[in-house]
Amino acid sequence: MTSNRVDDAALPMRQVRALRIGEAKVLATRLSYAGELGWELTVAPPDAGALWDALLAAGAQHGIEPVGYRALESLRLEKGYRYFGAELTPRESPFEAGLDRFVRLDKGDFVGRDALIAKREAEPNGPARRLRTVLIGGSDWAPVYGGEAVRIDGDVVGRLRSAAFGYTVGRTVGTTYLPADIAEGTAIEVDAFADRIAGEVAADVLVDPSGARIRG
Repeated sequence: MTSNRVDDAALPMRQVRALRIGEAKVLATRLSYAGELGWELTVAPPDAGALWDALLAAGAQHGIEPVGYRALESLRLEKGYRYFGAELTPRESPFEAGLDRFVRLDKGDFVGRDALIAKREAEPNGPARRLRTVLIGGSDWAPVYGGEAVRIDGDVVGRLRSAAFGYTVGRTVGTTYLPADIAEGTAIEVDAFADRIAGEVAADVLVDPSGARIRG
C-alpha cells in the first residue's frame, strides 16, 4: 500500500514516520495496543474514509476484519498494557504501575520530576503496592466490569481497575493494585453483585511476555 519502507531498520519500535498511502499523508507509529506487529495510523479527517477502504481492500486476501473496543480491551489486558483513567490516574506513580523503565529522572527537569524523586526516596525498597494482573472465575465469562472489590482472606485489599474476558487465555482477566508482597498464585475473591467469584493473582503479562510478536 505504500512505497515507503516500514521494516525494522526504517521504522523501529515506538518510532514515528510520515508515510504516503495512496493519496493520503499518514503519520505511522510503530506501536500496537493489541500486542501484535502493527501500527497506529493518524490521518487528516478528509482522507480517513478512503484510507479505511484501502486498508480493508488490501487486507481482504489476508482475512482482515474490523474489531471493536471491547475486543481491543480483551487483548490489551492479556498483554498487561495500561489504560489512562483506569490503571493510570493522578493517584498512582509510574513505579507502582510498573512503568519506571520509561522514566528517566536524569534527563533534566520536567513536570513531576521532584514528586517522583520524593516518592522513590520515601520507598527505597520499592513501592508498597503495585499493579497486578488477576484471573477471575473459570472458563465462562464472569460478570465483572471494573470497580469491584478484590478480597484476600475476606479482607478488601483493592478494587478492579479493568476487566474483560481474555479469549486467548480462556479466563476473565482483570487488573488491580495490591500490596507489593502478594505472591503470584495467591487466591482472591472478587465481589460481583451479591456473589464473590474466586480467582488468583497471575503473571503480569499472560500472552507473549517477551514481546516477540509485536516485534515481528
